[in-house]
Amino acid sequence: MLSRLVLLALFAITVGYSTSALAPAHGASPVLEEQVLPILTAKCSGCHGADKQEGGFRATGMAAILAGSDSGLAIVAGRPEASRLYERIKSGEMPPEGETKLTLEETKLIHDWIADGREIRAFENRVSVTTTRIVPLMLLRCVPCHGHRRREADLDLRSKESILRGGKSGPAVISGKPEESLLVQRIHAGEMPPRRQLVSVSVKPMEATEVALIERWIADDMPHADPDQRDSQLQLDSLSENQTRESERRKNPWSFQSPRAILPSNPSSFPACSTEIDTFVEAELHERKLTPAITADRVTLIRRLSLDLTGLPPTPDEIDAFVADSHPLAYQRLAERLLASPHYGPRWGRHWLDVAGYADSEGAQNEDRIRPNMWRYRDYVIRAFNEDKPYDRFLREQIAGDELADYENADVITDELYDNLVATGFLRTAPDRTFANITNFVPDRLEVIADEIQILGSAVLGLTIHCARCHSHKFDSISQGDYYQLAALLKGALDEHDWLGPQERTLNLVTTSERQDWELDEKTITAQVTQLQEQLRAAMTAEAKTSLEEQVKQAEALRRPEPRIRALWSRGEPSPTFLLKRGNYLTPGIEVPPQIPTFLSRSDSSFAEDQLRPPLTTKRRLAFAQWLTRDDHPLTARVMVNRIWQHHFGRALVTTPGNFGVMGDTPSHPELLDWLSVKFVQDGWSVKQLQRAIVTSDAYCRSSQATADQIAADPDNRFLTHMPLRRMEAEVLRDSLLFVTDQLDETFYGPPGDVEVQPDGLVTSKRTPRGWRRSAFVLHRRTKLPTLLETFDSPQMGPNCVQRNVSIVAPQALHLLNDTAVHGWAQNLAEQIAQNGTDNVDAKIHQVYRIALGREAGSEELALSKSSLSQLEEQWRANPENRDESQQQAKVRALTNFCHAILNSAAFSYID
Repeated sequence: MLSRLVLLALFAITVGYSTSALAPAHGASPVLEEQVLPILTAKCSGCHGADKQEGGFRATGMAAILAGSDSGLAIVAGRPEASRLYERIKSGEMPPEGETKLTLEETKLIHDWIADGREIRAFENRVSVTTTRIVPLMLLRCVPCHGHRRREADLDLRSKESILRGGKSGPAVISGKPEESLLVQRIHAGEMPPRRQLVSVSVKPMEATEVALIERWIADDMPHADPDQRDSQLQLDSLSENQTRESERRKNPWSFQSPRAILPSNPSSFPACSTEIDTFVEAELHERKLTPAITADRVTLIRRLSLDLTGLPPTPDEIDAFVADSHPLAYQRLAERLLASPHYGPRWGRHWLDVAGYADSEGAQNEDRIRPNMWRYRDYVIRAFNEDKPYDRFLREQIAGDELADYENADVITDELYDNLVATGFLRTAPDRTFANITNFVPDRLEVIADEIQILGSAVLGLTIHCARCHSHKFDSISQGDYYQLAALLKGALDEHDWLGPQERTLNLVTTSERQDWELDEKTITAQVTQLQEQLRAAMTAEAKTSLEEQVKQAEALRRPEPRIRALWSRGEPSPTFLLKRGNYLTPGIEVPPQIPTFLSRSDSSFAEDQLRPPLTTKRRLAFAQWLTRDDHPLTARVMVNRIWQHHFGRALVTTPGNFGVMGDTPSHPELLDWLSVKFVQDGWSVKQLQRAIVTSDAYCRSSQATADQIAADPDNRFLTHMPLRRMEAEVLRDSLLFVTDQLDETFYGPPGDVEVQPDGLVTSKRTPRGWRRSAFVLHRRTKLPTLLETFDSPQMGPNCVQRNVSIVAPQALHLLNDTAVHGWAQNLAEQIAQNGTDNVDAKIHQVYRIALGREAGSEELALSKSSLSQLEEQWRANPENRDESQQQAKVRALTNFCHAILNSAAFSYID
């Protein structure tokens, strides 16, 4: 007991000593240099000192603390509860686990110092406001009327020099004299920005704090840069270095290393393989002592391959021909025929349109306006896949097509020039509500740009780059500086301060031949209308005038809109880019140069700094596209190869196709992914060549019938013991329904087929004289997708879709069961079969099976089908409403029900 009291006494003395040493004199406020900074130096300098600044924060002095971090302000004078520094210390997050925490007394002292706030405010008042803070403010509030595109009163407010130069009324400011400066006088008078024009130019009034900043800047003789602020590039480098150290501390990402093609080391220890792909697959199976399934039968193979490559099932004649083909390369020849089919493009183009976020409407608002001419980008993608355009060229055209050639001075717009420009629609796919002035303010525009960066990052790089918009990435070595350097690369065309509304994003640069055709039509119609109007003026009777007026209307109705393309192009002088703290446009930080992101260079020595930083004064996006398509780029080929594999096997080698970062999945077959990626590049970035290798492998040709042992040993089929059973995607299901019922309109390209909304909310595509168009060519409106497609998981695009959900829900079965259109298609199939001239019920049943399922009915299926048809015929004949119908009509009704049941079956909607 005595010893306990002694210990308590010693503890009390120690605490009392430490407290008194830290505490200020009675009534005095805590002082940074004498009391607060020693605590921060002792406890925080390991992560936030001169040599290391995690999160971009330094605790080395008042200026550094007030500069905050890449997440925003660290302290707010008088408000410790709103100060991130204090909140992190109080919560125990800072210092991190394993480091010495601040004592209660030290924490309280920092609280009191911030709460008092006098020292902080005094320093803030002494710090000069610099041009680097004023320029973002001018861009936000003044440049829409006084900038590059529009210069009212000949006044340009984009730089210190132009502000001093002034406009028609003289200099905008007088250095050192804010009260005599015209700019300040006009602001106080409410003339700048003019209140009546705020909405028309999408500008908000200046806040009082912003006006005060301008006045302080002028009063301090307009200093250009804060001497206490470090060089912007040094700050960016610090952000990147800190982010890399933190990422490497967690994990070294495999995906940031360039792929290498290395075959398995001991292939002789397992069975002989047909292809290199099988060598990798067999190596994994052999290691785990797994036995693969047998090869699927030919009927299964042709249906699988046809649906995979064209999105349409094979016809009975095609099945018969393949089954009877005894050539040793029969299957390879089938693959070649399907790869060459024009239907290949809509099938595989749709996959890319998903990751590109393609839609025929703006989205973002309930109105969901239609995007005229967006379909040209869809057609470009489908043509590109049909032509097997090299993937590297495909990417360069989409990211920088306008920078590949001088289209502005071209005498003739060739197909190549046209494709280059239309391809840039890739960077115009994001939801966009800036078509109205009231929703076209800077933050609205920044949302569009952020979505485009998210689409670009997930589709091409397979990374969650968008996470770095507000803060450096929590897991991957992507700093906030990297994010805004990428935004700066795109700024020549996507500039929040030089914005084109959706209505202005078109060019009249269609191919010369298309424009000539349109001009000829216009000339012909104009001549016809002119002649009719002359006859109308000379007409003597009311009847003749009415007839001629109607003819004029009919002639005018033949006019087509001027052909234009929706595109993205460089606009000239991009505004400067600033790192936005916490992603907030009201808190700009350092200016960021246009720069190819360098986070990948630190994981692979082949990526040298000088190679990553070519001159970017012109063609910024092209430099970025060329970097993306380097042969040794660690991500570009891998991401595309993984995606193609996913669409063939239902499961990707990396099951997080939009996240190849630290938090993404690791590959099931890493060596195979690397080998395929290297081969993809070596084969000229040919998608079709890659698919030839995949679909001719034993792994792809296996049966989907798995044994109990295989399922137990590999329940997720991660190692490909068998081919997975997959449900058709929404578009494939709809197109197959139309194809087998002979209702598919195979018209390619052009404006999308329209949709209509029924009173009950059902959205259906409209029928054409030839039937219904393929799903790829139907209007894809974000809020009004055809119900059949939406029910079967077709995405709405917000902003894109890198991996579709595959749901199994009751509305899917109910839709196929009750939808009027599906009933009509089943009836059309029944009528075709009924008209083939045979009364043999077995033959009719087999024909339904062969057309819909690609095979004849089994013995049990045949018996059950005959029984069902007989019962259905009796029911239709017994129905009083059908008393006047013939026996043949009852048979057709029964056959319609039977066809409908088959089209509703899992055997139809699943790929075996």
